[in-house]
Amino acid sequence: MKSFNNTQNYETPINGKLEEIANFSYNLNNIPPIIGIIIADQFGNTIMVLEYENKPEENYGSIKSYLSDDNKNLLEIDLISMYFSSFKTFAGQTNIQNLSNLEIHGSNIKVQLHYLLEKYMVIIFLNSKVDLNLKEKEYIIQYFEDILIKYEFEFQHFNDANSRKILRILENKGRVWLKKLNKTYVQTFQHNYLKKHEFLELIIKKISPTIESVLSEYLERIPEEFINDISRELKNKIHDKISEFKFNLE
Repeated sequence: MKSFNNTQNYETPINGKLEEIANFSYNLNNIPPIIGIIIADQFGNTIMVLEYENKPEENYGSIKSYLSDDNKNLLEIDLISMYFSSFKTFAGQTNIQNLSNLEIHGSNIKVQLHYLLEKYMVIIFLNSKVDLNLKEKEYIIQYFEDILIKYEFEFQHFNDANSRKILRILENKGRVWLKKLNKTYVQTFQHNYLKKHEFLELIIKKISPTIESVLSEYLERIPEEFINDISRELKNKIHDKISEFKFNLE
């Protein structure tokens, strides 16, 4: 099974600060890229949950901790699975044919539903600012398809005692996999953020002489410090506007 491409950052004080800014801009310091994943059957029975545990040494919390404003009104995982299973039922009753996936967006988190092998749901809870590319989605879905096929009996008879033992082992392995997945995503995100920053700095450096020349020509009677302020403001606005676009810097 293939994994995400690993990236290597050469740590410097400036890079470290930029990585902090990157994490803050996507709220990755509070919400992981992938909060957690639930595997349930088509009827909403929760079979397996991959998530962070609410422990002091953990940087992040459980799925339920992100679905409630406080710790007093936490939703039960089984209720979450049952709720999302209703979308598949609704699709069947309204002639929405071959529903394979669904995405629900919120301001803090979003949810992706993937229906696999006509029997199961993979419910992925994401940081709302995270957009998984096609390669990442395929990698995640393939991971669960492989498990569902290999352990078909255990998933079909998930309440059997022996099945539960095997599913718990898979769950523990899955949690380790999830943490590695998030770590790799953050590293890749930071790497791309630094590359984008370098690219933008290069653009600004290239256009700065033109901006300063034009301002000096048309504002020749304006004090130099004001021209410098206007030039700086223009460059900042251009930088911010260009940064809104997504670049393929591979």
